[in-house]
Amino acid sequence: MFGIGKFGLVFGALSLASTAAFALPKATEIYPDMGLGYNIGNTMEVPGNQGGPTGWGNPFPDAAYVKAIKDAGFNTVRIPCAWDSHASNGTINAGWLDSVKTVVDLVINNGMYAILNSHWDGGWLEDHVFDGEGYDKTGLVNSSAATVAAKQESYWKQIATKFAAYDEHLIFASANEPGVNDPWNGGADNGQWAFDENRMKVLKQFHEACIKAVRSTGGNNATRIVVVQAPRTEIDKSPLLASMYPEDPAGAGYTMAEIHFYPYQFSLMTSGDESWGKMFYYWEDQTPGNDAAHTCSGSALGSKKSIDELFSGLKSRFYDNGIPVVIGEMGAVKRLSLTGDNLKAHLKARAAWYGYTVASAKKNGLVPCVWDTGDEGDGNFTIIRRQVNKFGGNVGDITDVETLNSMREAYGQAALPGNSIDSLVNQNPDIPEGSGKGVEVTYKTATSDSSEVGTLRINLSGTKKDLSQYVGIEVRLKGSVETAGPCTGAGDGCGDFGWTSMDLFMMTGGSWAWFDAPVLQQADQELNASKFQTIQVKWEDFRTEPADLNSANAIGLNLYGTQVTGTITFDYIAGIKADGSIEIIDDFDKKPGLEGTASGKVVALGGTGDIGSNAIRPVRAASSKMLVSVRPGSVTASFSAATAGMASATLMNFLGQVIDQKNFNASKGANSVELQSNYRGAAMLIVKQGSQRYAQKVLLK
Repeated sequence: MFGIGKFGLVFGALSLASTAAFALPKATEIYPDMGLGYNIGNTMEVPGNQGGPTGWGNPFPDAAYVKAIKDAGFNTVRIPCAWDSHASNGTINAGWLDSVKTVVDLVINNGMYAILNSHWDGGWLEDHVFDGEGYDKTGLVNSSAATVAAKQESYWKQIATKFAAYDEHLIFASANEPGVNDPWNGGADNGQWAFDENRMKVLKQFHEACIKAVRSTGGNNATRIVVVQAPRTEIDKSPLLASMYPEDPAGAGYTMAEIHFYPYQFSLMTSGDESWGKMFYYWEDQTPGNDAAHTCSGSALGSKKSIDELFSGLKSRFYDNGIPVVIGEMGAVKRLSLTGDNLKAHLKARAAWYGYTVASAKKNGLVPCVWDTGDEGDGNFTIIRRQVNKFGGNVGDITDVETLNSMREAYGQAALPGNSIDSLVNQNPDIPEGSGKGVEVTYKTATSDSSEVGTLRINLSGTKKDLSQYVGIEVRLKGSVETAGPCTGAGDGCGDFGWTSMDLFMMTGGSWAWFDAPVLQQADQELNASKFQTIQVKWEDFRTEPADLNSANAIGLNLYGTQVTGTITFDYIAGIKADGSIEIIDDFDKKPGLEGTASGKVVALGGTGDIGSNAIRPVRAASSKMLVSVRPGSVTASFSAATAGMASATLMNFLGQVIDQKNFNASKGANSVELQSNYRGAAMLIVKQGSQRYAQKVLLK
């Protein structure tokens, strides 16, 4: 005997032999009910050694949040998930399986479909879609395809066993973006690693290992839908998947294909215009002032024409052959550095793009799943609020009403009330020309016992990349930063609290080098809340004098502190010429990148009569050496401290974005600290302890 529960559980056992009588619906049968999809991003896929599912700032999904997903109009939830980092000796931790089950149950109990995948998870599969043993050019060991396939089969057998009783509302997905970042050096096509039929054979092996494992556990898993990914989940690589499609012991009809859709210039490009192409802020006819150069239209990737052509190709390649397609991830960042009418036009363009994209997907047999990051700062994809401690409001608030409504319309759903665009534009007004502009940055730390970083970052482009014409940098600012919590400093049992320093940093592209210098230090300098101060930092003030000044990628300011809150207004950052004159690099006509504890807006400034009469000069810190060991997923620094005390270690990429940070108690003498990271490529490791500063370039694996 067996019974079917209200929300997707089948009670009792079904043998593999019985699937003919009790097979689950085929993919084409459930596709019409899957509707609009949503990703619980940056949560369950966080590797366990980085703090588990809350390590990237998002809370563990709860009932209120998942209900809000349903109420927003979504009927499919993709759950990106890590497994390898929650396993010991090849066995997935039982507690982790229970945690994942909690989220799956919340989704299914709200009447939605759950797509449970194996996400990047340190790249154990994603970065090894090639065969053979040995070393690639970055020094990483190539695991053989057979070894990876065996691991894939083992994990999926454990996962499938845990969820064997679930009905068709639970769907498994073999991988995430297989091959998108892998270091295989067998050749290149258009600057990317080549992906040919030989590599597709390897990917097919990985997919079949997943399918074989799921089918072997019997019961509903014998015909459960399994999603298989195109190489790198790129649409232009999908013909390889179609021509070498994985075999399924269950027969035809119980799999779906997956691609992702992030047209780069419109969706992800934020570092500045390049010689090969511009950033696309606008879309089709949503363009202020006829800014065609920054508008995605015509035949550009992401335009109406390209969307229809790409999606109709997927339809003929897969759906017309009984294989619906999941757009596992799609979206476009909110460019909150824009202001006023430009920001309004950009946000309207995004909403129109989302609506058109999901409508075209629905028409062509695709299930569109939007990516949601949870964060609400510049460059976010967030639609449903969950970080209420950081951004206020309630769990489940809609943060992007217009975008959501444009997608609901494509599925025949009524519009929800609200206005997100005007709210964001009012926070980032367009200050009239001639009024004098600046950026008002608010710093607010979240932790009570460790230092955090607030970053103001300027991405340099065009002629501004050449800083060799200057002898240093000048910053004009005013403001105040205070201790926020009940602790006021040493002597009251709280240790060292308050802000410790503001550092000017620079990352150059030619040598991938990081340079920084103290601008202000709390110990001997004070901010002035009512009068602007002009601060100069010469190249010789940097801890290591910068090289490759003609190819700087970014400059910015980091404020370090514990339990601090405050506001600093920046008038400009300028280059200092040899004759003492200055030339503006950025006068904050548009809001710069703000990250970490920093948030802010563009503001109008008064006259220039409040310039401080005395420039503050930084104290140059002595440089020291540290030993650095880099392994896949981690970096360890060994250094010597002159005294015992609190220390911090920070990993930053070449744009000055914080990848990982740790605060710890250093002992006098030898110390070591380890940081974790999924980031790959050039970065800087910075260790600070008292007056000692260490900085070293690292190549993350």
